[in-house]
Amino acid sequence: MLQRWIIAMIAICLITGLAFSQGAKVGGEARQIAMGGSNAGSSVVVNPFLIDDPTFILVNPAYQARYGSYIWWNIGGGTTTGNTTPACDGYGQQNLGVSFNLSKDLIVGATFAYDPSAAAIARNLLSGGTVATATIPAFIPDVARGGGVTGPQTIPAIQNVYELLAALRTGAMDLGFGFTYGTSKNNHTLDVPAGGTSIDNTASSSMLGFRGGLIIDMGSGSLFDAHAALRLDKATDNVTLSPAATGQGSEYSASATEIDLGARMRMHVSNHFSFVPYGSAILISASPQEDKPLNAAAPIGYDEKVNITTIAFGAGGEYKSSNFLLAGGASFVMIKAKGEATTKAVGTTPSTTTTNTTTYTAIPSFNLGAEWWLTDWLAARGGFSRMLGNLSTKSETPAGATGTATDETIVSQPQSLLQLGGINSTSYEGLVTLGLGLRFGNYSLDATVSDGALRRGLGLLGTNDNMNTFGYMTMSYNFE
Repeated sequence: MLQRWIIAMIAICLITGLAFSQGAKVGGEARQIAMGGSNAGSSVVVNPFLIDDPTFILVNPAYQARYGSYIWWNIGGGTTTGNTTPACDGYGQQNLGVSFNLSKDLIVGATFAYDPSAAAIARNLLSGGTVATATIPAFIPDVARGGGVTGPQTIPAIQNVYELLAALRTGAMDLGFGFTYGTSKNNHTLDVPAGGTSIDNTASSSMLGFRGGLIIDMGSGSLFDAHAALRLDKATDNVTLSPAATGQGSEYSASATEIDLGARMRMHVSNHFSFVPYGSAILISASPQEDKPLNAAAPIGYDEKVNITTIAFGAGGEYKSSNFLLAGGASFVMIKAKGEATTKAVGTTPSTTTTNTTTYTAIPSFNLGAEWWLTDWLAARGGFSRMLGNLSTKSETPAGATGTATDETIVSQPQSLLQLGGINSTSYEGLVTLGLGLRFGNYSLDATVSDGALRRGLGLLGTNDNMNTFGYMTMSYNFE
């Protein structure tokens, strides 16, 4: 009976959608994944040669001007091919955005539960963790810090990020601005009567971000877009005892600064083809500090610094016909993470520095995506992404009076890099991705499709295995 109801509802949606004109604006992360998207040079999964897509609101806020009176949901859902995450529902994988036309030229909007920041780097520095594959020694001395707490506290991950957006149309140029904020805090208080020790433990993390962007219409289908973002991340680890005990109670913090820059151009060549070059860079620097030493104890004996650099640039193009789109090209991608730990000089012992550097360089990196509109309401998609590169790991450690010992390894490591929220955070996608797009009236639904499901057969109404027919899903509604 349930299956009959589901089939009936699908039929009603199809008939209803076909009965109205198509005002949907398709796109989103599901479309980007299906059309060869990757993280090459970006914190967002995109095919950089695919120009028109609402996903770029997350990259350049000026794209908000093209999607006024619009709402989108990254629903998450099942996995994509080769994925090790059993499901991608929940915070970090699901998010949404909405915008409203306040006037002909002013659009305001907001996104919820989407966090592009590297705030986890600051958090891991205080937790003594591993940062971006460059292993950094634990910052906080592993000593008793009061109230049974030994070593660093667990710093909570940010769980409530939102962004406010505004876009302004000014003739041939669109401007966009964004303000992002997120925070999380754990606090434990123990109030003991006279004669005992009261404890106040606080661990927190936060992120504050600003974005700006522009799109310039150069005429004849050509355009130029550019964006810049600044994000400030912070984590704190504070332990307070009353009355203070010797060697206990302390305040530590770690901060990170992120700078995100990028630009693209679509240059009209013919009625069907446009040339698309792009470039982007992400710069991250982070360091911890001791705001208040352990009571009656000397300050810590070493400093740390973490620097991460991502650079990508490439060239490709878009080919369009009435019902077909092909977007792709080749890029150079370099991702470098460097961590330094310096032991401060004590007495006659000089300062020493240990440096760990991990560098991934891809020449070339490919993104290729195709989209066919089989009918007015159904699109089939296919994509390919691949980074052909080398991974270098280098460790430089003090070697006494003889200088610094260097240990370096370089290995060939081709990858298809796709990290979207919790999807494949520790593994890599296959080379080929598939997807479907549906639009009914002003509604749009986009989804990745497992190639294994195609071999097995569709399982929309139930299956006897754990394979999802549809993987990552995005839905939108254009209410203009």
